[in-house]
Amino acid sequence: MTRDLFDTEQFLASLAYDRDLAVELIDAFLEDCPGRVAELTEALAAGDMARGTKLAHSLKGMCGVVRADALGRLALEMEYAGRNGKPEVLRERLDDFNNSLEQARELMVRFRDDGQAGV
Repeated sequence: MTRDLFDTEQFLASLAYDRDLAVELIDAFLEDCPGRVAELTEALAAGDMARGTKLAHSLKGMCGVVRADALGRLALEMEYAGRNGKPEVLRERLDDFNNSLEQARELMVRFRDDGQAGV
C-alpha cells in the first residue's frame, strides 16, 4: 500500500534519477498541498462546487507529479463528484484524501530526509 501512496522508484525514474529535483518537488508538494486542501474545504463549506472541482483537479495534478497514485485517484474522484454536483461524495473523498495524505507525507519526508543524511 505504501508504494501506492508514494512510489519512490517511479518518482525518481520519472525525473531521470535527479534526487535534488525530487526533493525540490516534494518540498513544493508538502508546502502547497495543505493550502489547496484548506481552500477545497472552504469551497465546499461555501457550496462553491465549481471552485471545489478546480481545486480537486489541481490536487490531482500535484499528486501525479510526485507519483502519489492513491491520492491522485481520490482527487480524481473528488473532481468527478464536483462535476456531477455530488458534494457529499466530494466530502467523503476529501476525508479519505486527508487520511491518506498524512501517511504519504510521512513517506515523502522520510525519502527526503534519508537522502539528505549524507549531504
